[in-house]
Amino acid sequence: MTTPIIEADIAGARALIDPVFLDSPLVQQETIDEQLGCKVALKVETLNPIRSFKGRGTEALMASLHSKPAHVVTTSSGNFGQGVARAATRRGIRSTIFSADDINPGKLAAMQRLGAEVRLVPVGEDFKAAARQAAVAMGAFYIEDGDHPEIAAGAGTIGMEIIRQAGVLDAVLVQIGDGALITGIGSWIKATSPGTRVIGVTAKSAPAMRKSLAQRKPVSATPRTIADGMAIDTPIASSINAVAAVIDDIIEVEEDALVDAMALLLREASLVAEPSGAAGVAAILRNGEMFRTLKVATIITGGNTRPELLAEAAARAKKRVHGDKPEIVA
Repeated sequence: MTTPIIEADIAGARALIDPVFLDSPLVQQETIDEQLGCKVALKVETLNPIRSFKGRGTEALMASLHSKPAHVVTTSSGNFGQGVARAATRRGIRSTIFSADDINPGKLAAMQRLGAEVRLVPVGEDFKAAARQAAVAMGAFYIEDGDHPEIAAGAGTIGMEIIRQAGVLDAVLVQIGDGALITGIGSWIKATSPGTRVIGVTAKSAPAMRKSLAQRKPVSATPRTIADGMAIDTPIASSINAVAAVIDDIIEVEEDALVDAMALLLREASLVAEPSGAAGVAAILRNGEMFRTLKVATIITGGNTRPELLAEAAARAKKRVHGDKPEIVA
């Protein structure tokens, strides 16, 4: 099939990415398999300088620019901004990141530590519009996550590694935020392992992408989810079409399932995941019969969680050590 991102572009992106982001581990834990009722391979994208997968796409984009800009501007809830800040700083490029003022403080501090100027916009205001206007005023290059094929190609290198590390899979579950991650991974999977189903995962409390995919056009919806990496309010039209081209199914996960999945990963694999990072596990946890006995993979996309959410996950993990089991819905 024709995929949004071709194999050659994903392979080419791999050559551009800082190796610190490549060849992340694929973790398989028998106790997780037992509790979820299937064989699960966890692609861990948190053991790098920004503790998320976003460094792959931002590296691929910044390295591919034909004319190096002096200044880049973007918007982010934190992880993408860290990727942009690091990729820009290591190339001597100034970066400005626009974020909502309810941003995770840890992600804010990380973006600043990596060299970005961060401008906070009151919740409810259009910080993307503010960023675009600022980019024009400053003569900067505007970056929008999900709107550059190089970002999806960089993310697609995760798909390359999953197939190499895990072999034949029945399904790969991939979080959907702006769509670049699943577009890249889905493109590689469909081209090289067509028998593997690509299943998108969205937060039920962030329905914009799901509604947009259903109508095949951008539909706005205010996100109200703890999974800030999946909290998209208005998807990009080109991203909707790209995602639609690679997915076989889509699963929504509720907020409580995200925290339960964080607790499961913490307890059984000593993995710290933010809510978005645990979304694939949450989808399996709440849809047990769909995945019963299958061999699947999912991505732990980020580990930059708020302390209060980590504390809640730890409390649930501790409780279940003493006898309670997570709710697995058949």
